[in-house]
Amino acid sequence: MKIKVLPEDFVVREKLRLEIKPSGKYKIYLLTKRHWNTVDALRFISKENKIPLEKIGCAGRKDRHALTFQYISVPREYTINFNKENVKAQFIGYSDDFVSPLILEGNFFEITIRKLKNKDERILRRLNEVQQFGFPNYFDDQRFGSSQSEDEFIGEKIVKKHYNGALKLYFTTIHPEDKKEEKERKKKISELWGDFEKILPLCKTKVERDIIKTLLNGKSRHYLIEALNLIPKEEMSIFLSAYQSYIWNRTLIAVLPYYVDLLKPVKGKIMDYLIYTTLSTKSLNSLKNLQIPTISSKIPYVSDIVNNAILEILNERGVKPSDFDTKKIRSWYFKSFLRPAIVFPEKLEVSDFEEDDFYSGYYKLRIKFYLPAGSFATMLIKSLTV
Repeated sequence: MKIKVLPEDFVVREKLRLEIKPSGKYKIYLLTKRHWNTVDALRFISKENKIPLEKIGCAGRKDRHALTFQYISVPREYTINFNKENVKAQFIGYSDDFVSPLILEGNFFEITIRKLKNKDERILRRLNEVQQFGFPNYFDDQRFGSSQSEDEFIGEKIVKKHYNGALKLYFTTIHPEDKKEEKERKKKISELWGDFEKILPLCKTKVERDIIKTLLNGKSRHYLIEALNLIPKEEMSIFLSAYQSYIWNRTLIAVLPYYVDLLKPVKGKIMDYLIYTTLSTKSLNSLKNLQIPTISSKIPYVSDIVNNAILEILNERGVKPSDFDTKKIRSWYFKSFLRPAIVFPEKLEVSDFEEDDFYSGYYKLRIKFYLPAGSFATMLIKSLTV
C-alpha cells in the first residue's frame, strides 16, 4: 500500500468559516500548490510582494507531497501577485475577518491508495469499521518533522531550560531531506559547538548569523534566551507544538488500554501508534465523548485516568506542568486545549478497485472524506493497515 506517489494522489481542500464579500478589511486568496509546503510558499509570497510575513494569515500548514487548496489573507492595502510553477495565489474577494486556525472548520480529502496486490476486501472492511468506530486522533508524523527521535525535541530542551541544548539542536538536527553538503555542514557545527568564532563562517542565513553572534558575545546574563528569541515565530511554533503534540499522543496511548482490549502497533517516525479495529458499545460511547487536553502550565481536569496519565508521562520525561510556563520565549507559549480522543470521517466515499496506472500489475483505490480541523487523514490511512 502506498499513498502520495503523485501530488494528485493526496488532494486537500480547506473548509473555512469565512464570509466572502465585495469589500472588507482583508483580501482573501486561494493558494493552490504542489511540491511546496505552506511555510515556504508564504515566505516566497512575502518576499516577492514585499508583504511582512506576519501580515499573511493562514489556517494551517499543508504538506508538500500533496495537491492542496487553502486560503490566505492580507490586509486590504496589500496585493498578492504570485503565480509560479506548482504554486499560485488567486484573489477571490474580501472579508472582514482574516484567515487563521480559529476559523478552520475542517478539510476535504481525496486520496488514492496505490500498489494494492489484489482487490483487497480487508481494506473495504476496515473502512466500514473506521466509519462505525472512528480511529485514534493522534497527531501524525508530519507534526514531528523538526525532531528525529523521542529524545531530540527542541521544545523539551526549552521546557527544561536547557537553552544551550535547544540551540545546538536548532543548528545541528539532520533531516532526511537534507542534501549531503547540508548534512556535512550540520555535523561540522555539532563538532565545533561552543567554539562560535569557528561556527560563524558556517552560517547560511541571517538568523543563524545573528544567533551565533549573540552566543559569541555572551555578555548579557540572559544571552541564551536572547539567542532563542531570534528564532522566527513560525519556526518556534513548530518546535514547541511538536513537543506538545508528542505528550498528547503519549497520553492517548496510555489511556486507550482502559477502553480497548486489543490494540495493534503501527510504526511512525518517532513512535509507534496503537490502533484498535472495533469497540464495544460501552467503549465507543466513552471514547467518542472523551477529550484529552494538550499540555500547558495549567492542565484542565478531565478524569483521574487522563490526568494521572499526563502526570506520569511528564514525570518520565523529567518535567512538571509549571515548567511549561515559557514567558521568556516571546514568540510562543503553551496553551491547553481539549482534543477529541477519537475521530470519525464524514461523507466517506469509496471507488471501485482499478488497475494501478503507476505500478503495473497492482490495483488502486480512491477514497473521499471530510475530517474536522486538526485531525490527520494519514492517521486514517495508517488505521487501515491493522
